[in-house]
Amino acid sequence: MLGWFKRKPPPAPEPLRGAPEVRRLKTHQAETGYVYQYYFDGWRPVDEGQEFVFAASPDRSRYWPVPVLLEEAGVHAWEQERGRELISAERHAVAKLALLAAFDERPPAVLTATPIRVDGRQLSEILASLGRD
Repeated sequence: MLGWFKRKPPPAPEPLRGAPEVRRLKTHQAETGYVYQYYFDGWRPVDEGQEFVFAASPDRSRYWPVPVLLEEAGVHAWEQERGRELISAERHAVAKLALLAAFDERPPAVLTATPIRVDGRQLSEILASLGRD
């Protein structure tokens, strides 16, 4: 009966890294009709890969975190196929373009409810659009 007292809480997520000293607030007019404002909050390693966290608002009154998970399996497959490492600037660019694509495809309520995941196929498509493939 008192077993739930003994349970340990899940470990806290690792703190974010790489946040710029001065946040640059950016705007994106999405195909959904919303005009988002967003900024980069930082990144952290997670079990599945690398999580980039952006803060976004569709109405300029409240910002909420929107994580973009860059799956390590997809990154590893891309690196093996190309024979080179995906540098941190390319990883950040992929996460940001995945965020903008999600703005274009999803309404605000779905953005926070469903995580944005970038697998190997999406990674290749985004990098090809940047001419980095």
